[in-house]
Amino acid sequence: MEKMSFNIDRTTVTEGEIVQVDWNCAGAERAELTIDNGHRATAIPLEINGSKRFRLNRSRGKTSLTITAWVGGKSYSKTLKVKVKEIPLTHAETVGHDGRRQWLPDHWLRRLRSWWQAATARRRQSLAALPPDKRLATRLLMIIGAIMLVSIFFPRLMSFGVFILVIYLLWFMYKR
Repeated sequence: MEKMSFNIDRTTVTEGEIVQVDWNCAGAERAELTIDNGHRATAIPLEINGSKRFRLNRSRGKTSLTITAWVGGKSYSKTLKVKVKEIPLTHAETVGHDGRRQWLPDHWLRRLRSWWQAATARRRQSLAALPPDKRLATRLLMIIGAIMLVSIFFPRLMSFGVFILVIYLLWFMYKR
C-alpha cells in the first residue's frame, strides 16, 4: 500500500506513560491496530485515519504496535516498537514524630505483641486444664525444647540451659 503512514510520538516510555499514535491508511477498506506487550496481544479496530492515545502499562521491555490495513482483500501492515522501562521502585522508611528512623514500624510491633499475648493466654489456659503431674511434664518439655533450640545456634549455651533446668527442678522440689 503506497499511502500508509504510521507514527508514534516517542519510542521510549516508562510504564504507565501515554503515547500518541497517528495513522493514515488512505484507500483502505478497514484498519486495525494490534498492541503486543509480550504478555498478550490486543487488536483494536480503527478508522481509516486518525489519532489515539494509549497508556502503556505492563510490558516485557518492548511493546509492538502494528497497524494493518485491508485493501481489496489484501492486508498491509507496518510495525513500530516502543521500549517500555519499568517504574523505578521507591523505598519508604518509617519515621517517628521526631523525624528519626524507626527500626521496626509500630504496627508490626503491635501485631507481634498481640500475637504473643494471645499465644501466652492459650498456653496458660491449656496448662491450667492439665492435672499437676502432666503440667510439670509439659513445662519440662517446653524448657528442654527451648534449650535444644538455643543450643542449635549457640552450642556453648547447652550446659547453661541444662543448669537452668536443674535450678527449675530444685525450686519445684523444695517448693512442695
